Amino acid sequence: MDFKETEAQFAVLAESLPQLVWSSRPDGSVDYVNRRWCEFTGLSAEQFLGNGWEVAIHPDDLPQVLEHWHRSLETGQTYEWEYRVRTAAGGYEWFLSRAMPIQDLTGKITRWFGTSTNINAQKTAEEALRMLESQYRLALEAADLGTWQIDLEKNLITWDEGSCALYHLPHNGLYSLTLEEAWAMIHPEDVEGVKARIATAAAPESDGKYDSQYRAVMPDGKLRWFRSHGQALYTNEGGTRRAVSLYGVVSDITERHALEEAQKLLTRELNHRVKNLFAIANGMVSMTARTAKDPKEMANALRGRLSALSRAHELVQPVAAGEKGTGPDVELARLIEAVLEPYRQAGQNKIKIEGPSVLVGSNTTTSLALVLHELATNAAKYGCLSCAEGELSIQWNVQEENVNFLWIESCGPRIESPPTFEGFGTQLSQRSITGQLGGTLVRDWRPEGLRVHMTLPLNRLRA
Repeated sequence: MDFKETEAQFAVLAESLPQLVWSSRPDGSVDYVNRRWCEFTGLSAEQFLGNGWEVAIHPDDLPQVLEHWHRSLETGQTYEWEYRVRTAAGGYEWFLSRAMPIQDLTGKITRWFGTSTNINAQKTAEEALRMLESQYRLALEAADLGTWQIDLEKNLITWDEGSCALYHLPHNGLYSLTLEEAWAMIHPEDVEGVKARIATAAAPESDGKYDSQYRAVMPDGKLRWFRSHGQALYTNEGGTRRAVSLYGVVSDITERHALEEAQKLLTRELNHRVKNLFAIANGMVSMTARTAKDPKEMANALRGRLSALSRAHELVQPVAAGEKGTGPDVELARLIEAVLEPYRQAGQNKIKIEGPSVLVGSNTTTSLALVLHELATNAAKYGCLSCAEGELSIQWNVQEENVNFLWIESCGPRIESPPTFEGFGTQLSQRSITGQLGGTLVRDWRPEGLRVHMTLPLNRLRA
């Protein structure tokens, strides 16, 4: 077969291929391009010859194209590079160009044959994927989320950098650990619940959805609340559906959990107060009916007591979680008077209030008023304020940096033994004094009446 016949066969092959085909001399000057080059670029075959092909390359890509092409010409190594080619319409599309050297029997390069394959669709898909991944990562960062994946066959869990940051662990890309190691990081009381939810999500008949809230033990020993939710991935083998992995996201919900708990406490507190208000109102009606001379006097007295009760209730309005008080400070004596005003009876229920001037800060008025309100409510139900002969003495003094506060009931129903049940109001009072005010509250159930001793730090009381 002579050279011309070989050239003819190459031309037939080059014209039938879907790629853009070209060839060059040993010095790199192009001596042939197939018809597809001309159709794609809108240039003639003559315009491509020599170095004319360079006008079809994107200006930003041309320097590196020439660098790699000249390196292959010098070393004889296969040429391969990606670059953009101008279309006949004036746009640009991505191509992957490859070229192989042809050598004679002495090893001398006599020619280069190359193809350029359109990879624009692949490049567009890759760019869209990169953008999607970037948006996905930005969304995770904005929501402060981490991702995870559990390999159910290997019993391994893999966390990304976001998950590691949430768990306060050093990270460098993905971090894998065994499920046993992961269980050790969860609070012992929550581990079985997490395992059970994973097993439910991985069950063959399940929809694969996983959602769990649990406490995790941080490296410094502190507890944080997390919510983890995801989806199981299944495979079918021999007609059997089996979960092979779970994947999802995790978030730190410690602050949200605290707000939810505070909201629940607020709701219970509100329900408790509403019940107490009805009980107090009912007691006031009964007390007023016993002492009033006629319906008009009863109406006036009852109206005044209900108004006093309203004023006292305003002092014990709960502050929303995270909201600071903005009202003025209140004198301790005034606070006590406002709370006890509904329980005063003309000529009955001797109430004595004495102590030095002490200001109660706007942020602690609610807590202390709530405690006084609970003490007064119980006294009206069961103690010295439940009968005409009852006496109540409230005293306080300041020693160093504390206020010593005494609530002394006498002449009421005799107390045979301390109560065996501690109601929500009693628990709430204890929590208000010890938790919010940093003080102490001790009840002494004496036969002649209840005696309550509270110690309140001045710096907390004035906050």
